[in-house]
Amino acid sequence: MTGFLSRVHSISFTVVFLALLLANAALWQNPILGAALLAAFLATFGNWVGRWAAPAEHGPTQTWVGAWMLLSAIMAAGAAAYYVAEFTQTAALAVAIAAGPVAWTLSEKSHLGWFQRPHDEVAEPRHRVPAAFWIAATLVVAGLAATVWILLSGATTDAVRTVWERVPAAAFVSFGLSALVLAAMLFHGKERAVTIALTTAALGVFLLAAVLVFPLGFGFDPFIHQATEEHIAQFGTISPKPLYYVGQYALVLFGFHAFSIPIATLNALLVPLLAALLLPLAWFSAATHLLKDKNAGAATLAGLFLLPLSTFILTTPQGLADLWVLLLVLAAVPTLVRDEAPRVWPLALPALAVLVTHPIAGIPATLFVILLATEPRRNDGHWLARALFWTTAVTGSVAIPLSFVVNAIRSTGTPGLDLSNLSTRSALSNLSLFLSNRFDPVLDFVYLYGLNATAVFVALAAAGYWLSRRQMHGALRVLVVMSAMLAVNGAILATAVDFSFLIDYERQNFAARLVPLALFFLAPLVILAVGTWINRVRPGPVSLRVATVALLAALATASFYLAYPRNDAYEAGHGFNVSQADVDAVHAIEKNAAGTPYIVLANQTVSAAAVRELGFVRYYGDLFFYPIPTGGDLYADFLAMNKKPGSETAKAALDLMNARCSKDPECTEPLARTVYFVVNQYWWEAPRIVETAKQNAASWWALDNAAVHVFKYQPYD
Repeated sequence: MTGFLSRVHSISFTVVFLALLLANAALWQNPILGAALLAAFLATFGNWVGRWAAPAEHGPTQTWVGAWMLLSAIMAAGAAAYYVAEFTQTAALAVAIAAGPVAWTLSEKSHLGWFQRPHDEVAEPRHRVPAAFWIAATLVVAGLAATVWILLSGATTDAVRTVWERVPAAAFVSFGLSALVLAAMLFHGKERAVTIALTTAALGVFLLAAVLVFPLGFGFDPFIHQATEEHIAQFGTISPKPLYYVGQYALVLFGFHAFSIPIATLNALLVPLLAALLLPLAWFSAATHLLKDKNAGAATLAGLFLLPLSTFILTTPQGLADLWVLLLVLAAVPTLVRDEAPRVWPLALPALAVLVTHPIAGIPATLFVILLATEPRRNDGHWLARALFWTTAVTGSVAIPLSFVVNAIRSTGTPGLDLSNLSTRSALSNLSLFLSNRFDPVLDFVYLYGLNATAVFVALAAAGYWLSRRQMHGALRVLVVMSAMLAVNGAILATAVDFSFLIDYERQNFAARLVPLALFFLAPLVILAVGTWINRVRPGPVSLRVATVALLAALATASFYLAYPRNDAYEAGHGFNVSQADVDAVHAIEKNAAGTPYIVLANQTVSAAAVRELGFVRYYGDLFFYPIPTGGDLYADFLAMNKKPGSETAKAALDLMNARCSKDPECTEPLARTVYFVVNQYWWEAPRIVETAKQNAASWWALDNAAVHVFKYQPYD
């Protein structure tokens, strides 16, 4: 009877949900209703999928695992639809409609075998919650609310180098006090349903600072990806079709087409919000399996802020893929410690989702699943498993550089590899200890941790590995192997692979992206080290307990500051955010051109504003009419224009673009005869550039109190 009623309830929910979904998509297109439906979609269908993917878990753990699997399936299905044909609203609605029956079918297949044990980490025996706990929870909420209010009060559309340029120090005081009270609550280990929710809120504030401070958007890459998503939303595809990034595009377009949530909103919130919602539960679930102690597992949540979280502060394919890798590692913990039946192959689905999102994270994710499946301990030491495991480890240590070599050969005919430069120095430099002093106690503490954060994390992981060898007989060895593989990949990328096609300051970016990935694979070991320390401190002196809580809160607050670009006594910020003046310049140029073809020489932020406002409207062969990417030929002309503004450089830029168009049979752009040169007031030697350009430009004007100057050149007239 209970099973029958459960089926009726499930069918009723699915019917009502689909009716509201289709009505909203076809008639109302209300984003608020769409967001509510999306939350219900992930919570309910995610829980059903979780019963299959994590049958030995209960409640919230099943829900986060199932929601993650469901999102992974959407990424994979959306990518398949995109590659085969187009990802349209019909495709998105088809995926949403199919999700309910598929999720219910999977939940019906879930069962507990004799070797499995159900466990619910969050549930506690009924008891009276002390009033002091509710007072503490109120203080945490109040502090986080104050932090949000301070961040919003610092919101700006001006060109600034860092989030913190317009945000007062009071934001760190309020966040730090919240972190201190929350760390104390977590250390106690009780009322886990509330403390996990508070951790989620704190992580959300931590990751959403840039979204709150920069209403126009943050960074550069998100503008490019948003423009791509809007193009695909309108036309169903984009040409040429990218071989990656599609996992993010599928998720954003799924939310837009099926749930009527604006692309700009999804593009701003997707990664920070998913990280805040999924990471605390994933971390806590892994900690409970590792420590066999729910209270200690809850206490380790304060260690979540030791992770390199800066990759999650904005929505990019790399950030989304990195998040999926970290969740993959945490989700694999029950299998690694053999708390439940092996569930390796279901993890292949999120690994596939990572692969179609970004290869730098997708290759390690795929290798990790292979290593899990072939791990000799899991296969009774069989010689074939051992051979496959170590073959994968060796080949995986060079897999990412090899992918760049293959791409270079396809593009240029040369491998772009110089093994004579090979060195492990770049990888080991991240483990070096840095000590410095600017005679500012607070800032000195922040950077004492920040400059040594990677070394601290690795040291904690080493302690955790030593404990795992003693307590778990090397069950976590595969994590160390994966991290070592990524370190080798990073060393080769940093020294032996030729990235001369990139601008100077971007050439180490690819190797740098492997650092957080390598640390993510060590996260379970850090959990084990932190949890063991907390277990030993709990019965100890009050002073030691207070010091532990205070240190964790201080490190969380320092991480909050360090997660974003900075301009202070330790670091000089060189990048500026897209400003309203940049947007105004783009529209002013478009209006001045009055429909005649033109190209623009401008910096990266103005180019990002152009992509945001105009989309991919004009290409001359393979070159966009604004100078992006920064390693491109048109950007070189922009740099030359900064050195010596004049008609000769403008003519060279026109000749370059028109020649590219004439060589491309698909280029239909008319010949451009006008060049606009944009100078931001913060640019190096801006006064000299402006005064020189005023003397030889055909015309010029200034915008927003001279924040931007625009110069017009017509060298052929």
